Amino acid sequence: MKITIDRTTCPFCQSYCDRHAAKMMRFPLGEDRPCITALEDDGQPLLTLIVSDGANQATLTLTEEERQIVAQEGLSAILPWYRH
Repeated sequence: MKITIDRTTCPFCQSYCDRHAAKMMRFPLGEDRPCITALEDDGQPLLTLIVSDGANQATLTLTEEERQIVAQEGLSAILPWYRH
């Protein structure tokens, strides 16, 4: 599955985005948010996220462990521009 997310389309704060991303990891076909600009079944067993946030963009292919991290902590936990 491949999901494209544009975080600039949402007027809510980052923590709100993280909660929605966490829910999306648990139920990928059950979330319909303005930030999800494309959803594609690419036939791959791993989930690929294409995330845009202003000038930042990342394509992330998530392992099961990374999906669990996002399901617990939200999307910001794996985005390269938020890592310390």
